Amino acid sequence: MSSKGSEFVADASSDLENRVEARFGVLPNFFRLAHETPEIIEKLWGFAQAAYLDNPLPSVFKERLFVHLSRFCAVRYCIARHVGFLVGLGSPAGDSTVRTESVTDVVKLLRRPFPRGQELQSCLSLCAACPAPIVEIPMADTPMEDAIFALSGHVFLKTSDYLLCLDALARLFGPTRLQYLLLFLAFVRAAHYWTETHPEIAFEDDIEKLLATHEALAQCILNDPEAKDSVSQALLNELPALRLKADRAIGLLAAIVDSSEDAIVSKTLEGIITSWNASAERLFGYTASEAVGQHISLIIPVDRKDEETLIIQRIKRGERIEHFDTVRICKYNKPLDISLTISPVRDSAGTIVGASKIARSITQRKQIERALRESEERYRTLADALDTQVQFRTQELERRNSELRDLSGRLMESQDVERRHIARELHDSAGQTLAALGMQLARIGDDAKKDPAQLAKDIQYAEQLVQHLSQEIRTASYLLHPPLLDESGISSALSWYVQGLAERSNLEIDLQVPDDFGRLSSEMELLIFRLVQESLTNIHRHSGSKTALIRLERDESNVRVKVEDHGKGMSPERLAEIKSKGTGVGIRGMRERVRHFHGDLVVESNGFGTRVCASLPMKTAVSTNRSKTQQVVA
Repeated sequence: MSSKGSEFVADASSDLENRVEARFGVLPNFFRLAHETPEIIEKLWGFAQAAYLDNPLPSVFKERLFVHLSRFCAVRYCIARHVGFLVGLGSPAGDSTVRTESVTDVVKLLRRPFPRGQELQSCLSLCAACPAPIVEIPMADTPMEDAIFALSGHVFLKTSDYLLCLDALARLFGPTRLQYLLLFLAFVRAAHYWTETHPEIAFEDDIEKLLATHEALAQCILNDPEAKDSVSQALLNELPALRLKADRAIGLLAAIVDSSEDAIVSKTLEGIITSWNASAERLFGYTASEAVGQHISLIIPVDRKDEETLIIQRIKRGERIEHFDTVRICKYNKPLDISLTISPVRDSAGTIVGASKIARSITQRKQIERALRESEERYRTLADALDTQVQFRTQELERRNSELRDLSGRLMESQDVERRHIARELHDSAGQTLAALGMQLARIGDDAKKDPAQLAKDIQYAEQLVQHLSQEIRTASYLLHPPLLDESGISSALSWYVQGLAERSNLEIDLQVPDDFGRLSSEMELLIFRLVQESLTNIHRHSGSKTALIRLERDESNVRVKVEDHGKGMSPERLAEIKSKGTGVGIRGMRERVRHFHGDLVVESNGFGTRVCASLPMKTAVSTNRSKTQQVVA
């Protein structure tokens, strides 16, 4: 280079250094490099002015944030120089009007822990609770400044949480101020890179003296645990392990889906099938290659096409549909009873892009339900036939003398004893069978050759079925003869029966029994239970009433039972027939039971409901000698 050219370069460098020193109050070594290429330093200075010095963010905020971010730089020049600006060795952010900070304040800033995990969540929560956008940048050394510095640090280092932090900053700062913040972060990153690639940059004399004078400050600057970009490095070190863990999790999930006994199908919001596991192949008959890419209507019956439209509408609203029983068709046009659980599928941004369906065949369950219904109908038919036979026998006995009436009473007593016997046999026999089945299922779990997870699921399902059947048998046996009648008396037995009937029929029942009602003879308590049971059965079947009232009263001479409803009642002709002839299976049975106790039965009915009243003379106050053979073991 000619001497004239050298003089030009020297003059340009001198002019730039003068402008830098005028702005900062000192000439940082950062701008002393590359005298042979002053145009590069000029551009670096221009970037510094635009992104850092003339950035409209407050000067103290910028300088403190510069120091905070410089903790993560491997080279300690930037953090030392900008700490110098904060404590008065130059102008913070080039602003000579800013009040400088004490060394103690700066040490406090440098010792702030960098929040991660739950601590970062606390910062995010604090920012979320703040009205946005903020009117003013927070003051120094406040919780909000600390939170903003933490979020900015995660964005600056691009940690795994930086997108959440960026969203929070965008809300707080608003669009314009956010861009100025990002411009500032870009310059800080450029400054760090410049110093890392120019190791010849040395501390200025004023910084050397500052560090020599303040040992605590020097320790914070030179031995900062966050130095050398430890956060980013730690994340980089963790990435291979995280990827391996993710691959294993994906592989495990795929294996679970493929080995599931339930059909698992995913589809787009337009209804196009995107996945089809092995159980779906077995259930519907289509292979994955045949199903994937087809519309889900492939397995939907024509008369149920509207279901798909409603399902997609609910999925788009983010709803989850659980245990939706419906019908689908397999490859060979055979209908299948299935239960569906449908969930929205979201992409990485949280947008709903499809749906996942889990389908389970309930054909066997439907068959069982139809058989629970057919058995009930047969039972009702048998019961009605039995009541008809009892009615016929009663008509015959009415034409006989009082001795035959006593025989009728003994016959009904034998019937109740037989019911008790049947209930006990039903409960004991079925209970032993179910217990054996439960033990057999438990032994299945010892077979280590089977998949433990699936085996446990099968066992759990079978045990639930056992419990369900056990409860059904228990309820049936209790209805034949409730053990509470022998154990606790008529009040407890009626409470149990009323509660169960209310749950099964949605009938609102008001049971009124005085607290001091006490115990009666076992025969009379059984009579009262049968009267109430038959009356409530008639109300549920025939009256159309939503409510029923049961009232028990007693005095020294009589026990009175009243059951009434507010249903449609009986016609005058029907009521007259009942009173004169005692017709009706239920009414005749009640009348005979009451007559056996030398009591009275009155039936009243009109357009507002029906009332059944029984008055029973007291023969014995309390039955104290109860045979254990009359009790049904629960």
